[in-house]
Amino acid sequence: MSNKAQSIPADPEVLSIKSSVNITTIESYGLRRGVYLSAIVAAIGGFLCGFDTGATSGVLTMIPFQEQFFTKDNLEYLQGLLLAFFLMTAALGAFFSGYFCDRFSRKYTILGASILFCIGNVFLVIGYNLGLLLTGRLVGGLGAGLMTNGIPLYLSEIAPPDIRGRLISFFTLMSTFGQVAGYFVTFGTNHLDTNWSWRAPYLLQCLMCFFFGLAMLCMPYSPRWLIDKGLNEKALIALVSLRGTGYIQNEFDEIKNEIEFERSLGKRTYAELFTTSSNRRRFFSAAFIAMANSFTGIVSIWYYAPQIFLTAGLSDVSSSIAITGGTGFLSFICVAISSQWVIDSWGRRKLFLSGSLIMAISMFIIGSMFEIYTIVDVKTGDVIIKNAPARNTIIAFLYIFTGTYAFTWGIANYVYPAEVFNMRTRAKGLGIVYGLNWAFSIMITYSTPPFLASTVSGAYFFFGACQVVTMAGLWFLPETAGKTLEEMEYIFGAQ
Repeated sequence: MSNKAQSIPADPEVLSIKSSVNITTIESYGLRRGVYLSAIVAAIGGFLCGFDTGATSGVLTMIPFQEQFFTKDNLEYLQGLLLAFFLMTAALGAFFSGYFCDRFSRKYTILGASILFCIGNVFLVIGYNLGLLLTGRLVGGLGAGLMTNGIPLYLSEIAPPDIRGRLISFFTLMSTFGQVAGYFVTFGTNHLDTNWSWRAPYLLQCLMCFFFGLAMLCMPYSPRWLIDKGLNEKALIALVSLRGTGYIQNEFDEIKNEIEFERSLGKRTYAELFTTSSNRRRFFSAAFIAMANSFTGIVSIWYYAPQIFLTAGLSDVSSSIAITGGTGFLSFICVAISSQWVIDSWGRRKLFLSGSLIMAISMFIIGSMFEIYTIVDVKTGDVIIKNAPARNTIIAFLYIFTGTYAFTWGIANYVYPAEVFNMRTRAKGLGIVYGLNWAFSIMITYSTPPFLASTVSGAYFFFGACQVVTMAGLWFLPETAGKTLEEMEYIFGAQ
């Protein structure tokens, strides 16, 4: 292939609606309400993923749930297994989501994910033994994995370039809101003395999955996917529904011409991610973010925060769930602020670096408090902290940690991978990247209970050290904020 052919940008997503006159005109007549509506509805899938995380973290501490499925001897092992099963199939769902998104559309992949999530929750609601419970987590994990790729992919392809970061971050915003809802729903149901204390949250989630699937049926397809399938008239209709009627013909022509050029390059394969230096750099940059995100420690905090607060000295399960809900509410506020005013102005790398620095300091301080002030209750054998200032310090820095993650990594770790790939490799590349994120989350989640059981402080020092290593790698990460995808071709070394 000639150098001239290689220099043609491989992704049309931001080649149109470039002039400030067009953007101003479109916004002044409110013609972007279609894209905002579609983005908000699709991002509800993030709410479902977040709700599952928040609800499950609370359910794991409930006495009726523990008495139903665990014994004192296997509690830590089976808790880790329950979470690892969900994350394992989520990783598989994410790995293979690229094929489904390209074959059946982004829209129907998200719809299928909601159906799987609904079926998984049905198993949890009717579950009377550990086998049904694990089956529900396996099926639900597939749905979560498909969603974590399909939704950011869909959002990136319907978004105008100047608000791409904001619209993709809707997924994180709704995910955080879902966590808050999950925490407080389980806080309420925890007061029930029956098995409905833990069944009710999953029944509610099942109903939400059903209505989310119905809502997605009404959403437009990605115009780029339609053009890629040769459905040009439908693509133009979808683009009108997203942008309004003003200034879309040029955008449509740009997308059509670029995708036709991409089709002329031949069949798309996973190997294409590694055949050129530009594609390799894109993939490894996105993969670095995905893996580093897993090692922030946020997954452990999400799932085990109630137990951590109990170890820190809180008196009962309800109090620990309520305090955990407070971290979720803080995270929601931070995500809302960052998505509205920060993600498209600060830059991705600045968010990553500042977040890693603050989270590293937080983890080191929390670890130090546990190392210095932890005592063992000789009567019960429980490991607790009775020093009130130390307990308050731990709670404060857990809040700082979760708020910082939400403000920085929680937003940018979905935005960055979704915008660095070109159209030919985006679905498959994102599938692998998000699959890696889930895979490393499995390792972290499954190892956290025995880690915390063997050393009360070691996990926090480990995650703090991981952040220090991550900061070194972030200095080599290309900045993408404010860049069109045409410019990204050259940022990542295209000739």
